[in-house]
Amino acid sequence: MIDVNSISSGTYMSILYRLFFVRWWWILLLPVALCLALIAVDTRFAFVALIVAMAMVILSFPLLYYFALTQESRWSILEKTVTITDEGLQLDFTNEKMRQHIILWREIASSTALNHCLVLRLKKNRYTFLAIPLDAFSGEDDLRQFVVTIRERIN
Repeated sequence: MIDVNSISSGTYMSILYRLFFVRWWWILLLPVALCLALIAVDTRFAFVALIVAMAMVILSFPLLYYFALTQESRWSILEKTVTITDEGLQLDFTNEKMRQHIILWREIASSTALNHCLVLRLKKNRYTFLAIPLDAFSGEDDLRQFVVTIRERIN
């Protein structure tokens, strides 16, 4: 059983940004690269490239907030206790409005470490995950045992 302090919403968004931009960076830079290539034709395309770059960044915010406003995002932000069971990870929230929830082993896709958190990516959506701060573990051995257990169960 691990008592997990909540992560901040900023940390959650930072992880979400990282997962999103690692996958989609080339689509966001493609229009800018096209405009930069057209500078050889007319130098005014430099201004167009700057405007397109700002527009791509601004347009990415609503998309990211769409992924951040899922029910699963609350799992990372609220304080909870995580217990390993035979079925999966049992989340017991300290908030009275949240109920107990179990993340089944088959719902976990992978685990990685990002932003001082252990990130368990869920299969429900590419950008759905459970972030557990590394300081929630009592020591490095506890963290290692947890990761080994997770990887054994999901493989």
